[in-house]
Formats: sequence, C-alpha cells, structure tokens
Amino acid sequence: MPNLLEKTGKVVFLRAHDLGTGFGPPNDQLDVEAVFCLNAISDGAYGFQLRNDNNLPARQAMFSLLRDGFVNNLPVTADYNIDPGKKNGVAIRIALTRPQTSAQLPEASAEGSGTGKVRPAPGPGNQPNTAPSAPGNRRKSHKDK
Repeated sequence: MPNLLEKTGKVVFLRAHDLGTGFGPPNDQLDVEAVFCLNAISDGAYGFQLRNDNNLPARQAMFSLLRDGFVNNLPVTADYNIDPGKKNGVAIRIALTRPQTSAQLPEASAEGSGTGKVRPAPGPGNQPNTAPSAPGNRRKSHKDK
C-alpha cells in the first residue's frame, strides 16, 4: 500500500513527455506524462498523468504551478503517493508558495485614520481648494434653460 507524503523544495527538473513513454527504471517506473524533481528530494522523481480525462484541468493547473515555481525559483509543496522502498512517486497535489517577507505596512496618517470619510485635497496654504470653476465648466441647473 502506498504512503502519502509531502515535500517542499524548489523545482530543479521539470519534464513533459509522450503518453506511454514512462519515467524511471523498470522496477520503479512511473506511468506519467509530467515529471519533476525538487531540491529537497535527492534521489527520487515525482509525476502525474496529463491524460484527456476528468482530471486533466487539475493536472494542467498542477503543471502550471510547477512551471511557475521553476521559472521564478519559488518553493513548491508536493503531496505524493509512494510505495515503500521506491524512489519515484505519483503527485496528487501541488502548491506554490512565496517566501514571507518582514515588510511592514505603511502607517496611516493621523488626519484621516479611522474616519471613513473622503476629504478633498487641500489647496494653497493647506486650505480647502475653493477656486471658482471656469465659466464653460459650470454645471447647468434646472433653472438654466
């Protein structure tokens, strides 16, 4: 019975190949079309099928996440089934992760924090902008006819 395991690392190998060509030695071969290796897994490879069935949309998304992780050098997490004593397994889930940063959010100004109101931009001298509008830009009222 296969074990369900999880590994996180960066994609160091990503391959897609024709249906039926398989991957790995005869005693540990994967019947898959997408194959990848993570730097956290030194000996094994993992893969999944890309066949025209009900799983195709999810598997295409898994391959896209692997490709994005490879291109951008981001860590991915793979959940996979592997038989005891084998090095190659079948991936069932892929997650792309981004390293967390310690950036802080900008602090809110004292003037507008917490009021929920939008205030007009101040004009010259920090007074509200009360400049008259140009004659051609005046809105017509119901009295203007």
